[in-house]
Amino acid sequence: MNKTLLAALLPLFVVGCAATPDKTALQAQGISVDGASTVAFRSVRVEGTTLQGSLKRIGRNPVHFGHLDYTVTDASGKTLQSEQTDYSGAIKQRRSPNASRFSIPLKQAWQPGVHRASIVWHDQPHQP
Repeated sequence: MNKTLLAALLPLFVVGCAATPDKTALQAQGISVDGASTVAFRSVRVEGTTLQGSLKRIGRNPVHFGHLDYTVTDASGKTLQSEQTDYSGAIKQRRSPNASRFSIPLKQAWQPGVHRASIVWHDQPHQP
């Protein structure tokens, strides 16, 4: 009985461990992401002076409203850049398997260990 239970639960532990390095790798770069229950962040990275990645719909329904808020700070916590940004509309389509890409131009070159970024998804329309 115990061996059967262990054999059934082992794949769940492996999947849980496999998902952890992505978030840990982002935190090591100084990037934190927070999505609502409707989207998940994928492939978030800094390339040159651009913070980019994609959003994937978690459920089956389209995402009608939403926007990204982002903040870039230095090591002391001083805000260097803070705005709202748009994304491509792929997640608004009902059956689109494609992720919705976003690209955020940074005002300064990214310095790991010095700069920190926070990206947050909101399920509300973009507000000016």
